[in-house]
Amino acid sequence: MAEIEVGQEVEHATSWAYDVTVFADGRTFPHAVTLSFQDYDLWCRGRVSPSRVVEAVFKFLLDHGSAQDIPPKFDCSVVRRKFDEADAELPKLI
Repeated sequence: MAEIEVGQEVEHATSWAYDVTVFADGRTFPHAVTLSFQDYDLWCRGRVSPSRVVEAVFKFLLDHGSAQDIPPKFDCSVVRRKFDEADAELPKLI
């Protein structure tokens, strides 16, 4: 099972940025990730911290592929475009 480590939050004008590390299969996978305020509101409506939403995005991606399939740099909105079920499934993971 993969372990997800979400680093310190950096707030920008319309999003948050994080360094996220996934530990899986004896390997380390570093990622630079952004989460827009809009996607945050859509997926959790402010109920939890943005970092928990980022963690849920990684759980979702790991449920739908392997750690090495996750791009090293991306915005969380890519999940909405790649997986039709993301908007319904992500809130359940938060």
